[in-house]
Amino acid sequence: MPRVSWFRVITELETRGVTLRSQAETLQVSLGTLYYWKSSGEPKYVHGEQLLGLYTDILGVEPPRITYAST
Repeated sequence: MPRVSWFRVITELETRGVTLRSQAETLQVSLGTLYYWKSSGEPKYVHGEQLLGLYTDILGVEPPRITYAST
């Protein structure tokens, strides 16, 4: 099942001028939390939905998803 690439979501928002600080303030999380999601973490459901909504609003497209190969 495809999963959201949080790194790409956050990075693409940055390239559109939405700073990490602005993303963190919008989601009401710390900047450190956003860095964690960007590096390897995964947000809780509510924050993930908010981040995907922000992405869709700003970029006008569905968020990038990645598929893991089964082993």
